[in-house]
Amino acid sequence: MFKVIFLSLVAAGLAEAAVASERVSEASRASNAEYLQAARCAGLVRSMSPNRSDVRAVDAFLVAQSRRRNPIVLDMADKRFVDVHTEAVRGGLEKRAALLAEREGVCRSYGA
Repeated sequence: MFKVIFLSLVAAGLAEAAVASERVSEASRASNAEYLQAARCAGLVRSMSPNRSDVRAVDAFLVAQSRRRNPIVLDMADKRFVDVHTEAVRGGLEKRAALLAEREGVCRSYGA
């Protein structure tokens, strides 16, 4: 009898811990706008940075934040990545300078 009560209390405790953990992870989840900006930064870093550790940091952020993200947002992020990568490769000197400033400013918060 004690075993049954003990096991049910342990199971209830584990379930409550899982719910609390879920709440904490939701609280640390980036907004869709932040996720889209990080995808843009990933495109900038990949096209303009010779340093692979910058690329890995932004990619790790995106992977961690992509869990349970709306597929529409994921598609928008892919489009932003490709668009900014194309801008960086094909843009003139002024465009590249503006993108470099963005990479050095906004993108630093994502580990770039």
